[in-house]
Amino acid sequence: MRRLLQATVAAVVVISALVVVRLLSFTPYTAERDIGAIVRLAWRTRGEQVRDCRRRTPEELQRLPAHMRQEEVCEGRSLPYRLVVSVDSVSLVDRLVHGAGAREDRPLYVFQDLIVEPGPHRISVRFTLEMPSAQPESDQDRGDAALPAPPPRLALDTMLTLGARRVLLVTYDEERERLVLRGS
Repeated sequence: MRRLLQATVAAVVVISALVVVRLLSFTPYTAERDIGAIVRLAWRTRGEQVRDCRRRTPEELQRLPAHMRQEEVCEGRSLPYRLVVSVDSVSLVDRLVHGAGAREDRPLYVFQDLIVEPGPHRISVRFTLEMPSAQPESDQDRGDAALPAPPPRLALDTMLTLGARRVLLVTYDEERERLVLRGS
């Protein structure tokens, strides 16, 4: 008798859940209509690499195992770039872009979406190297598989018309060493 009651209650719960799901499937849904155009900034590049080197003290060397005793210790990192984006002379982005990774020794990544009203706009993007604080690496230290570093200053300033729900991509073209537009 108890099993019959449990089975009945379970069946009622399952049927009720199915009815609720069925009724909810008729609920009208409207997607966001008034989304503007999107200016997407997206690129990856190897930043200007620098090395900070120092000599270890005799005490530091003594604490290390014999196979790890190197007198000079060097750490490499990418110098940051400043990203400044303005649309119709209104600054929307002004930030530093650091190299990825805990030691900032990986490539620089830029990925940001800016929603703007459809219509004509003047878009200005600047990506400039911040002042170096250490010596740049030589070409021998970079490795063959590394991306080439971008120029110290990249700029894009253009007038264009954006349609509603359109995406304009601003990206870095390594071959031409400049920022380019892709999309509508």
